[in-house]
Amino acid sequence: MGAGRWRLLHVSKRTFQKGVHTIHLPSSSGITLNAHMSGRLRIRGDLERAAGKEMFPLPDDVCIIPPGLGRTLIVAPKGDEPATMASLTVSLDALHRFIGQEDLQLRVARLRDWYPAVRFDPVLAAVVKAVAAASEVGADDLYVQSAAQFIAAHVLSPPTAGSARSTGALSSRQLETVLTYMRENLGQPVSVDDLASLVSFSRFHFVRCFKATTGSTPYRYLTDLRIDLARKYLESGNDPIARIGQCCGFSGSEHFSRSFRRIMGCTPSQYRAMRA
Repeated sequence: MGAGRWRLLHVSKRTFQKGVHTIHLPSSSGITLNAHMSGRLRIRGDLERAAGKEMFPLPDDVCIIPPGLGRTLIVAPKGDEPATMASLTVSLDALHRFIGQEDLQLRVARLRDWYPAVRFDPVLAAVVKAVAAASEVGADDLYVQSAAQFIAAHVLSPPTAGSARSTGALSSRQLETVLTYMRENLGQPVSVDDLASLVSFSRFHFVRCFKATTGSTPYRYLTDLRIDLARKYLESGNDPIARIGQCCGFSGSEHFSRSFRRIMGCTPSQYRAMRA
C-alpha cells in the first residue's frame, strides 16, 4: 500500500493481487472517494448503514462515502494482473474552509440521502487519480487546496436535471461501455445483470434505460450483434454451422438456427447457400 498525507486531503492506494480481498474503510468526519487506478477490478460493497450490495467495475465510477459512514469492500482483480484502487478523503477542515457550517450540514445531509452513492463521473475519477499521483511526488499546498476545493464543490453540488439517471437514458459513455463489453464477449455467456453492473444500475433500471436509449432490449441488441458476427463467419469461411453458433455465443444449434431465422428470415445453412 502507498499513502500520502496532507492537512486537507488524505490519500491511500491499495494494490490487490489475484484472489478475493476484504477491506474495511472506516467512517471519517470528511468525504471519502474510492476510484479504480489500474488493472481490471471488480468490487462488491457491503453497506454498513443498510443491507445491500453493489458492483463497481467501471474505471470512471467513483464510490462516495459521506461523513460518519463506513464501508466494507470485497475486491476481486480480474485476470492474472494486479489491480490498484485509490482512496481519497477530503477532511472536515477542508469542507469548513470552503463551505459555511449551516450550508455544509444541509449538503452533507443531502449526500447521505443519496447514499450509497456510486457515481459514473469521469471528471471526478480523473481528479482522484491525479491527486493520488500527486501525493507520491510531493505536490505543494496550492495544488492540494485547489483539489480539495474542487472536490468539495463537485461532490456536494445537487445532481443536474439532465443527468442520465434523471432522464431515464444511458449517457453516451455508459452506452459505449456496455456495447464494447457486448462486442468483446459475443462468444461468452452475458447476462442482463452483467451488463447492468457495468453502469452500476439495478437490472430493472438498466433494461428501461437501455431501451430508452437504443429502442431495443439488451437481449435483443446482443442477439443482433451475434447474428451480424455469424453472418460474417457464414460468408467468409466453411466452419460447421454448429461451431459458428457456439463461437457467437448461442447455447446450441437449435437456439442459433431459431434466432437466425427470426432476424434474417432464413436458416444459417440457407443463408450460406445464398451467399455462396
